[in-house]
Amino acid sequence: MPDLKLCTDNAAMIASSGYYNYISGKRSNLDLNAIPNLKL
Repeated sequence: MPDLKLCTDNAAMIASSGYYNYISGKRSNLDLNAIPNLKL
Protein backbone atom coordinates (compact mmCIF):
# COMPACT_ATOMS: atom_id res chain seq x y z
CA MET A 1 0.00 0.00 0.00
CA PRO A 2 1.30 3.48 -0.80
CA ASP A 3 1.81 6.06 1.92
CA LEU A 4 -1.33 7.96 2.94
CA LYS A 5 0.13 11.19 1.49
CA LEU A 6 0.07 9.56 -1.97
CA CYS A 7 -3.51 8.29 -1.72
CA THR A 8 -5.10 11.54 -2.92
CA ASP A 9 -3.14 11.51 -6.17
CA ASN A 10 -4.91 9.28 -8.71
CA ALA A 11 -1.81 9.04 -10.89
CA ALA A 12 0.22 7.73 -7.95
CA MET A 13 -2.47 5.16 -7.15
CA ILE A 14 -2.65 3.94 -10.76
CA ALA A 15 1.15 3.78 -10.95
CA SER A 16 1.28 1.83 -7.68
CA SER A 17 -1.32 -0.64 -8.90
CA GLY A 18 0.48 -1.04 -12.23
CA TYR A 19 3.81 -1.54 -10.52
CA TYR A 20 2.53 -4.35 -8.31
CA ASN A 21 0.76 -6.00 -11.23
CA TYR A 22 3.97 -5.78 -13.27
CA ILE A 23 6.23 -7.29 -10.59
CA SER A 24 3.71 -10.11 -10.04
CA GLY A 25 3.94 -10.98 -13.75
CA LYS A 26 0.57 -9.63 -14.91
CA ARG A 27 0.75 -8.06 -18.37
CA SER A 28 -1.90 -6.46 -20.58
CA ASN A 29 -2.15 -5.82 -24.29
CA LEU A 30 -2.21 -2.30 -25.70
CA ASP A 31 -5.88 -2.67 -26.67
CA LEU A 32 -7.15 -2.12 -23.13
CA ASN A 33 -10.37 -0.18 -22.64
CA ALA A 34 -11.01 2.19 -19.72
CA ILE A 35 -13.30 0.83 -17.00
CA PRO A 36 -13.99 3.74 -14.62
CA ASN A 37 -15.46 1.64 -11.79
CA LEU A 38 -13.00 -1.27 -11.95
CA LYS A 39 -12.26 -2.78 -8.54
CA LEU A 40 -8.55 -2.95 -7.81
